[in-house]
Amino acid sequence: MEKADKHIDLISRYLANEANPGEIQQLFSWIELDIANKKQFEEFKKAWDFSETTFDEEISSIDVDAEWAAFNKQISTENNSKIISLNTKNTKKWPLLQIAAAIAAIFIIGGGILHIFSLQNNVLVAENKIIESKLPDGSHLSLNSNSELEYSKKFNEELREVKLKGEAFFDVAHNPKKPFIINTGKLKVEVKGTSFNINAKSTIGNVEVIVETGVVCIYSKEDKTDSVMLYAGDKAIFDNKKANISKKTNDDVNYLAWKTKVLKFDNNELQEIVNTLNNTYNAHIIIKNPSINKCTLTNDFVDQSLESILAVLEATLDLQINKKGEVYEINGQACEDSSKINR
Repeated sequence: MEKADKHIDLISRYLANEANPGEIQQLFSWIELDIANKKQFEEFKKAWDFSETTFDEEISSIDVDAEWAAFNKQISTENNSKIISLNTKNTKKWPLLQIAAAIAAIFIIGGGILHIFSLQNNVLVAENKIIESKLPDGSHLSLNSNSELEYSKKFNEELREVKLKGEAFFDVAHNPKKPFIINTGKLKVEVKGTSFNINAKSTIGNVEVIVETGVVCIYSKEDKTDSVMLYAGDKAIFDNKKANISKKTNDDVNYLAWKTKVLKFDNNELQEIVNTLNNTYNAHIIIKNPSINKCTLTNDFVDQSLESILAVLEATLDLQINKKGEVYEINGQACEDSSKINR
């Protein structure tokens, strides 16, 4: 445990520009020793940079000794967790240990979940894993991997308001007196009690809202009067550039596959299948030969890995799928008779 403390101290000193040449060499030797060390350093630095504008005014009121003691106790009790202390690049030149403790200390990463305990807000970050959480008002949240949810520590006292980056499924506890509001980019989603999915991933360019149960009201932050009501089975697409909303009946049976891990394809074209897999598994799959885009597949997949699904596609559609780094490339010949490739 002393070694873990030492590395954390070294990273803190380095990021605070307080490390001497010998300590810098020691730190980078440790980073190069293992890919896990490099990842921990990068996560630590991300947390450090994040804190730059967060704690300028309130940091001096923290009980530094108590926070630092709690910090070290947390390190010794967390199993297989990575601990990231925060810092601020304030020109006041706070002492290193005071900063590391005062930033509330602490990002705790375990099981793919990053909890940020700041002075003002709570932030849930799902890193490479879907997480399930219950909010203070009793609402249930499924947060897709590489997504983030932020809410005030005063959440549910007067307002129920959150900020979403990425994708999440909400099952909102009913409370007519306190509407539940989700902010994502330029869009606001307001409900009193319902279940729905929001996809605001930067990769899709727009924000998609699909209602499972109940009623949802969505509107642009720029113009609340231009609101759209969504009912169970409805889908809305918010164009970030034009700030307008289109509404239609949802025909995507796989929109919750990222959460349920159930995929259903019924004579779907390969390009559509690839789009679904990319969204479900946060993958990067590309079709190299456009002539195979129209190849179709009928098959169901339940709780299967991306690799096993790609193996089925490869065998069934007579494709060649190669992985280069983090990218899957699909090649093959145009399909002459789609009836021969359905199963």
